[in-house]
Amino acid sequence: MGATHASGRLAVVDPQGDKLAVLRKYEKYIREDGQAVLYQIKSCKGEEVGCPFLIKAPRPIARQMADAMEELSFSQRLYEKIPGRILPHQTFKLAVAGCPNSCSMPQIKDFGVIAREQVAVDPGAECTLCRKCLKACREEAITLKPDRTVIVHYDRCVDCGQCARVCPTGSIKVKARGHTVVMGGKVGRHPRFATELVRFVQEPQVVKALEMASEKILGEGGRYIYEVLVKEPTLQEIRDALDET
Repeated sequence: MGATHASGRLAVVDPQGDKLAVLRKYEKYIREDGQAVLYQIKSCKGEEVGCPFLIKAPRPIARQMADAMEELSFSQRLYEKIPGRILPHQTFKLAVAGCPNSCSMPQIKDFGVIAREQVAVDPGAECTLCRKCLKACREEAITLKPDRTVIVHYDRCVDCGQCARVCPTGSIKVKARGHTVVMGGKVGRHPRFATELVRFVQEPQVVKALEMASEKILGEGGRYIYEVLVKEPTLQEIRDALDET
């Protein structure tokens, strides 16, 4: 769905244009009424193109995330926190991916959400050694033994669920479906991949993690967002809060 422009409680435009002069050069940061959107949510095109790898449609969770940002008055509050002109790198960048292929690039965003399926071997189902799972697995994370034993190597598995989808006997089944949340990714001079916060959580936990991360950003007064989100105390505080839900 591309960049999501949230509506509702957005930043009030400075009459002199000083704070938004740079952002006005980029359409995605400014609504038609002239108000600024200081966060962007990008989601993959899985729903639109009928992607065969799609695990969870990204649009519903992206909408929930946008609603949460609106409820927090994030744009207005961040606008007030940042002194001087607001630059693109000071805005909050988020992404939602419908599968581990991660076409929306959540690993290099401030806050990313990736849909995943964890699989497990069902010892009660009889494998026929059809090898469909081997063909489906790009990570070579499955071993089939001559005695029809199926082994999933979880250290190589990326939780795409493709092996379970093609298995005709149910020897490999989906065990859990949910989202992995990552934070603190960025490009630029010193690029870094986002740190994994939690995995296999559901939408309410994703939204709670986003709300807590947003409050941390606002509490730091508009500093470089990725620096706030990669702090271990921040990560652990959010993990602990999600464990209680």
